[in-house]
Amino acid sequence: MNSIKFFNLKRNKNINPYYADRNERNSFAAGIIVDYLKDVTSILNIGGGGKRHLKKNIGDRSISVFEIDLGGDIDMKLNLDEIESLPFADGEFNLACAFDVLEHIEQFHLINDELLRVSNKHILISLPNSACEIFSTVLFNKRIYNDVENGYYSKYYGLPLQKPSDRHRWWIYFEDIVRFYQEFSIKNNLDIEFFISKENFKKRAFKFLFGDRIYYNFFIPYVWVHLSRK
Repeated sequence: MNSIKFFNLKRNKNINPYYADRNERNSFAAGIIVDYLKDVTSILNIGGGGKRHLKKNIGDRSISVFEIDLGGDIDMKLNLDEIESLPFADGEFNLACAFDVLEHIEQFHLINDELLRVSNKHILISLPNSACEIFSTVLFNKRIYNDVENGYYSKYYGLPLQKPSDRHRWWIYFEDIVRFYQEFSIKNNLDIEFFISKENFKKRAFKFLFGDRIYYNFFIPYVWVHLSRK
């Protein structure tokens, strides 16, 4: 089955992510955890940003959140590109999370495998669709100004004026994400579902005119993947 057909089969249209910043992204994730997953009491959150956004949005509940990042208010400081495994036992957490994190590291595949190893129930991942930037930046001349660590158009891509402190290591299309997790779910015998933002009238019209493949690859900014053990 090709990636678009697989995505349409596995998309959960009842969950529609929409947010503008890190805190809103974590608010959306907290809603999934509290209202949808429900059986989660322990969470590993890698690359959460060092401000405990996820725990704050979950609120005063009996759900523990262990935070890993390079700095800030965290439980463990860890460079994900300098390890051979996460320092946790198999199945130590109910849920392992990585929200817009894996694209920043060279060891994408290793850390993705490790999220599965340390989780006994769920994995929740969000990834940006790199190609979505093409229309919003180049076509509409949406430039980055006065930042020597950014590209001409993009915060995480392009050629900056000096070596940046953080970059996306992977240019990822929508179908890259779907194909990767399609194979990952089959290989590891996992249930899978995808979440993307709901289409408004203009997007539905564009999708109708140009088809699913063009619409998904160039107009969906991020994809959420929920994996669970059977």
